Amino acid sequence: MKKFYRKDIDFLRAVAVIFVILYHYFPNLISKGYLGVDLFFVISGFLISHQIYNQKILNNFSLKEFYIRRMKRILPATLFLLILIWIISALLMTNQDYFSFLKSLVFSLLFSSNFFFWLDGGYFGPNDEIKPLLHLWSLGIEEQFYIIFPIVFTYNLDPSTAGPGLIFQTLPIAFGAMTGGSIIATLFFILLFFAAITSSISLI
Repeated sequence: MKKFYRKDIDFLRAVAVIFVILYHYFPNLISKGYLGVDLFFVISGFLISHQIYNQKILNNFSLKEFYIRRMKRILPATLFLLILIWIISALLMTNQDYFSFLKSLVFSLLFSSNFFFWLDGGYFGPNDEIKPLLHLWSLGIEEQFYIIFPIVFTYNLDPSTAGPGLIFQTLPIAFGAMTGGSIIATLFFILLFFAAITSSISLI
C-alpha cells in the first residue's frame, strides 16, 4: 500500500514539538505549551483512523498485524531508553528515590505509567525533577489508545463481521503484542524492584 504522507501533518508535529520544548525551558513564555502533547494525540488518532479505514476498504486489515507493527516500532527504542535510564539512576539516586524509580519503571514497561504518576502527584508535582520517566505518561496513554481504539473502530466500520466476542479474541493479542516483547525485561526489573525493597528494609 502506498505510504500516506502529508506535509501539513509534519508542520503540525513541528509546532507541537516547539511548543513542548519552549514550555519546558521557558514555562513563563508559553504557559500552555504542554498542549502540544494533546496535538500529538490528535495527529496520532487521525493517522491510525486513516490507516485502518483504508485497509478495511481493501479488505486487508489485520488487528494482529497492526499490533505487531506497533510493537516493532515502539518497543526497541523504549526498552533501550529504560535500560539506559535505569543504569544511570542506579548510579546517581539515593535508596529512597531509586525505590520510587523502580516502581515507575515497572509501570512504564507495562505502558501504564500515566496511572502511576497520576496517583503519585501528577505531572506538576513538587518533585518532578527526580522522576526521570515522568515523560512516559504520554506514551502510556498512546499505547492504551492503540490497544482499545482499533477494536472499537473496526467494529463500528463493519459491525456485521464483528461481534462482542471480538473484544475477548483480540484484547489478549493486543496486550501480548504490546507487552510480550518486554515481558522478560519486566520480570527482570520486578526482581530488581523487590531487591531494592529488601535493601531498603535492611538499611532501616
